[in-house]
Order: sequence, then C-alpha cells, then structure tokens
Amino acid sequence: MITLDFSLWELGIFLVGIAFIIGSVYLVKLFKSLSLTLDTTTKLMEDNRLVLRSIMSNADEITKSSANVVDKASLMVNEVEQSVSTIKQDVIDPLVSTITILANLLSRLKSFDFRNKKAK
Repeated sequence: MITLDFSLWELGIFLVGIAFIIGSVYLVKLFKSLSLTLDTTTKLMEDNRLVLRSIMSNADEITKSSANVVDKASLMVNEVEQSVSTIKQDVIDPLVSTITILANLLSRLKSFDFRNKKAK
C-alpha cells in the first residue's frame, strides 16, 4: 500500500503551482486573441486610410468640377442676359414704338371719321 506523507505547506505550493499553470494557459489564450484583434484592427485602419485618401481626392475633384460648372453657368447666364437685352433693343422697343405710332394714327383717323359723320 502506498502512503502519502506531506505537510500542509507542500499542498499549498502544489495548488499554487497548478493555479499558475492554468493561469498561464489562459493568459496565453488571451494574448493570442489580443494579438489577432490588434492585427485585424491595424489592417482595417490601413484599408480605411486608403479609402479616406481616395474620398478626399474625389471630393477635391468634385469641388473643382463644381466650380467649373458654376463658372460656365455664369457665362451662359451673362450670354442669355445679353441676348435678351439685344432682342429688347432690336425687336421689342422698335415694335412698341411702331404700335404706339399706329395706335395714335388709328385714334386720329377714328376722330377724323367721327367729325366727318357729325358734319353730315
């Protein structure tokens, strides 16, 4: 028969040793998981950095394109304004003058005709 003879302090050291081994295993798992998480985070940050650079360059191009569109629209509005001004001066103003003259002429003819009818 086997007899075990040990004292209480030896049992305490044995339990501390087992706890140290179990704790070490869990710490290794924790550090491995933390390492994978940091690797994934680093990769995501690098990918996001590239995407952000792309977005910033695209935003710059969009801003430049918008400025060009606004400039062209401004030029077109100025050309339309000049065209309307030219049409007003060359067409509408002479037409209004001619219609005013015709209206005055017709009112004189009407008053002349009215006088002739009264005289008869």
